This record gives sequence, structure tokens and C-alpha cells, in this order.
Amino acid sequence: MRRIFFASILALLVVAHSATSLAQTTRGASAARTPAPTSAQTPTVARVSVPLPASDAVLTVDMKGLLTEAAPRALASDPTRLAQLSADIEQFKSRTGVDARDFDTLAVGARLLRLPSGATKVANVVAIARGTFSADALVRNARAASGGKLTEQAYAGKTLYVIAVNDRIKVFGLLKTHVSELALCVLDQYTLAVGEPAAVRSAVDAAAGRGRVDPSLLSQVQNTGDLIAFAGNVPPGVFAGVDTGLPNVDRAIASIRGFRGSVASTPAGLQLTTVLRAASADDAKQLYMTADALRQVAPGLISLAGEKGKFARSAINNLKVTTRGNEVQLRLDVPQSDIADLLRAL
Repeated sequence: MRRIFFASILALLVVAHSATSLAQTTRGASAARTPAPTSAQTPTVARVSVPLPASDAVLTVDMKGLLTEAAPRALASDPTRLAQLSADIEQFKSRTGVDARDFDTLAVGARLLRLPSGATKVANVVAIARGTFSADALVRNARAASGGKLTEQAYAGKTLYVIAVNDRIKVFGLLKTHVSELALCVLDQYTLAVGEPAAVRSAVDAAAGRGRVDPSLLSQVQNTGDLIAFAGNVPPGVFAGVDTGLPNVDRAIASIRGFRGSVASTPAGLQLTTVLRAASADDAKQLYMTADALRQVAPGLISLAGEKGKFARSAINNLKVTTRGNEVQLRLDVPQSDIADLLRAL
């Protein structure tokens, strides 16, 4: 049973990891990317540091490239799925007044917490969207979209516009999650903070220079040239409650101190990379041995059906696991011929 459990988890992680590559298909299909039209303010936006609050994990997304270039090309042969993406963006706009297409980049910060049960929780999530938008129009749209459920909160010289959502929605048309209250705050003429009220207040503080994310963490995901990049530091004890029933594996997982990764294009297609940083070389070796063993047995144990199962088996067969020092690298190369299967699996 444990082998089936671990194989299924590994397969799901591969598929979830691969989900971030949807927008990279354009870069895999052509040697050079044609930049999307940009406004005169875009260079100014790019030079300003992202005001993320203190976070354990960060992620950046090239929103303009994703929504206006890569996704339409990737889904050109699937008009139904492309129409659904547009519908999700429109639904988020209709519920919040925020149009994801107004923004060039998205940076997300979050805390990693250990619950009393031993489970890990992602908390204090806040998104910093940068682009060119009308603050007045955004507030008007948010007020109209809220149906009278918008309240204003003053904080540190800024105004938070809080919408009672109480529903599962796709934030920015991309990530489906349950939202109780969604706060919006215009930090400056190019920057919008979105998240739960407490998280957005933290972003207001960060914009004023208080309680900012560790620059060394943020530097790992900025100016990478990738459509998506992510990195994180795991606080001590967060994974200490993991219980797989295999003590060596539990100790190896608990030893993870950080991670980083990206989605990049290659002449052959896509390359997805995740690097796990362990507390020691011995712990990294245990992580490597576990991941490599699961990679070998997983193809025969995957129970996912249809396109998801097909892609999961192919992905695991192509997954490369290596170790060096106190790090373990998982690399997945997706050939151009398999990208259609990847999209159908998402």
C-alpha cells in the first residue's frame, strides 16, 4: 500500500509541477519570442523592486506573456479550453473588478506554517500585480462588481477595498481557491496588492519599507527570463510532522531547508526544474534514493485514468533525479510532441 501511495503522490506532483508550463509552449515552439506590445511605462515598472512582505515562498509569473501570447498559441487547437480561460478571467473581473489582462507581471508571497496536526499550511498569501491600469476605474469596477458588499479600510495612509466573496473562484483567472474576503489596495500607479486583508496590510507595510521579503529569496525569481519561477525557505520544524511510516524518509523530508525551480524553454520543448536543498549531504542522498526509487516503480502503479494517466506515466519516465552536495534536482524534459498531452492532462 505504501508503494502505491508514494507512486501516486509522485505522479500527482509531476502533473502539478507540469501545470506551470502551459504558457511556455510558445517559447518551446519557436527559437525567438516576439515581445508583446508594451506601453511606455513598462520599463519603469520593471525597474521598481516588488514590495512583497516577509515570505517563506515566492513565485513570479509573466502575466502578459502568459495571457496574450503563450496561452492563445498553446490552446489554438483547443478553442473550447481557450474560451474557458477567457471565461475564467472575465468571471474574476465580474466578481472583483480586476482584469488580469491589465497587468504585466505577478509576484506572490506566502508563509509556510506547521499546524498542530502536523500538516503544512500555506498562509498569508498576497499577490503583487504590476502593470498599467486606472486606479479610479479599478475601484469603480470593484464597487460595481461587489454588489454592495465592498467595504473600505484605512491603513497606513492607504485604502483597502474589501469584497465579501465567500466562494471558490479562479484568482486572476488562473488559480481556483476558496476566498472569504478579498482585499485590493493600490500601492502606486503601477502596483496593485491582492489577497486577504491581513496579507494586503503586510504588503502596504512592505511598500513603505517595513517587513520586506528577504532580498536573497526574491532575487532567485526575478529577471530569470522564465515565464514562471519559484523559490522558498522552509522554516525549521514545518515538515517535522510528516509521517510516511518510513523513518528514513520522514527524516529526509524533515531535513528540507529550501527549494527553487523554474519553467524554461529548450530547443526540444520544455524543461521544468525543481531543486530541493537539504540540511546535509547525507539527507540529500536519502532524498535522492527515495525519489529515484519511486520514479522507477511509479509507472506500473499509477491509477490515474485517461489523458492525465497517460501524461503522468510519460512524465515519470522522463523525470531525471540527480544529487550534488546537499541538493537534489528533479528535472522533467517535455518534448514538443508531448505538449498536447500535457495540456489535455491539466
